[in-house]
Amino acid sequence: MKNLLLLGVLSLVISCQKNVNANFDIHIENLDQYDNKHHYLYKIEIYKDEKIFKILEPKEFVPFLDAHIKLDSLKEGKYSFVYESIFGEEIKKEIKVDDSKTYRIGINPDLLIKKNEKSIFENLKDSEAKLVFQSIGCFHEDKDSIIIINKERKYFLRQKNGSLKPIDKAVWAYFVKTENRIREIPKDGGCTTRDKYIFYHKGKSDTIYDGTCEFSTWYTLKDYLKKNKLQ
Repeated sequence: MKNLLLLGVLSLVISCQKNVNANFDIHIENLDQYDNKHHYLYKIEIYKDEKIFKILEPKEFVPFLDAHIKLDSLKEGKYSFVYESIFGEEIKKEIKVDDSKTYRIGINPDLLIKKNEKSIFENLKDSEAKLVFQSIGCFHEDKDSIIIINKERKYFLRQKNGSLKPIDKAVWAYFVKTENRIREIPKDGGCTTRDKYIFYHKGKSDTIYDGTCEFSTWYTLKDYLKKNKLQ
């Protein structure tokens, strides 16, 4: 009698479970819409309910993963996507699958979680900060700069003609995010192009080098300024 009761309960539980048949539509894409550089990934580990489910790796004779990957016939559960960002951080993205549908999964190689404590732009108060960019390669040389000013709790961007253009907190936040990304650029390099970022504030300077060829942070910032009519 007891066995029959347990069998009945088990049958009821099974009948109440969803027969999920889902799909993953995976897109490897930049989080920053102004970054036009392709950042490649070489491996994504997928876990289902904390156990390894699948490892995505490049196809034969291809050095990196396709930007668009599809997986089908997925059952109900909690899935985790684990990969390494261009900043060297391990990123973990979780999604709960509980319906028979296609789940769009955005995988962002340019995602940065860590926050650098040396931020000049974030702590700017009644003063100005200048960022100078220099890039030298085999066939090019580039130099540019921007100046941000904080005055009476308001932020301004100095224009090329010397005038001040007011910027709101959303723009200021983008500058803060950009500085954070610059400061977290990995120190290893080997690229023939060498970029240099110099922050000036209150008579002091701080220099960050990029010899990776993985980042286009300055040109992303310039594209942001141009498209938002800030320069």
